[in-house]
Amino acid sequence: MDELQLWLASIKAWYLEDNPNNIAPLITIITATPTDLFTTSDPNKVVSNNNLRNDHQHEEALAYWLDGCQKICQYHRQQQPQLAFTYIQLPYAKLQALVCDPQQSAAIKRWGLKKLDSIIVTLLEFCQGQQQQHWQQQSNDLIDLHVIFMAAQQHLNLKY
Repeated sequence: MDELQLWLASIKAWYLEDNPNNIAPLITIITATPTDLFTTSDPNKVVSNNNLRNDHQHEEALAYWLDGCQKICQYHRQQQPQLAFTYIQLPYAKLQALVCDPQQSAAIKRWGLKKLDSIIVTLLEFCQGQQQQHWQQQSNDLIDLHVIFMAAQQHLNLKY
């Protein structure tokens, strides 16, 4: 079993516990996410049946990671809004990098673009739900930057 498979097994185990208030272990798992999740596999590497590099398994691992980040965000939303916001900005930035990686498969890019559209909505809802003025400015900035990023992707999110 490689590092990414071990990580996936650990995050699945956290979900099986079905205790959303036990957030500390989830934070540890998310913090320890292997960089392999966000990079392409070595084309010279022998891929076995147990290797976590096919698109379906890659999407599954990314989905668990994204959902974990969203759960941490929800947990900290009321008490520590800046920390909560960080846990939703992180997947947005990581997925932007993933989508821009020319070595990623079309399926992973398509998945990432769809998720980026979903995450931007979550980010905007978060900002608009905050009372301080700087969150409203952050919301406006996010819209502008998302439009610029998607335009640079030649609106591939609309083609998929």
